[in-house]
Amino acid sequence: MTLKEKLFHPKLQLLVRIVLGGILVYASWHKIADPPDFAKIIYNYRLFPPASIHMLAVFVPWLELAAGLALISGIGLRGGALMAGIFFSFFIVALSYNLARECPTICGCFDTHASGDGLTPDEKYAKMGKEIFLDSCLVIAALYVLCGTLGCCGSGSREEVDDDSPDDNSPGDESPAEEAAA
Repeated sequence: MTLKEKLFHPKLQLLVRIVLGGILVYASWHKIADPPDFAKIIYNYRLFPPASIHMLAVFVPWLELAAGLALISGIGLRGGALMAGIFFSFFIVALSYNLARECPTICGCFDTHASGDGLTPDEKYAKMGKEIFLDSCLVIAALYVLCGTLGCCGSGSREEVDDDSPDDNSPGDESPAEEAAA
């Protein structure tokens, strides 16, 4: 077994899919249950026009849930992996932007707005750095799953050749129409 086959073993891919999907489902749960709280988190990023905040607070968690369920179930797997990668990449950019402009906030991935109320700005900055690292790991996991679904890696590789299939140039393998024409 080659290194590539070990890295993209179907059982490892399944494990990564379930963990990544579970994280998305878990992260979406409190946002779906309490959209006004999630709206406060979105507002604190100071990235979106105020008119769009409530719409984002309602729809984004459902997209997270759909992506997580796609990863877990395998139905719409490529789309789920792509959405996961996009979500986590966006969180990295948003958190990094707020770090750069010295605007401490909480991620909102697994937290409620109230969980950040007792934190000092320095504690928020430290937490933001940890969340950027976590999101970076999750982007890598999403790309791993996406790569595994594209047929360029692992057991679904296009490089593999089925030894049982007939060779197109073998004599005697013509179709009945080709034999009649010959």
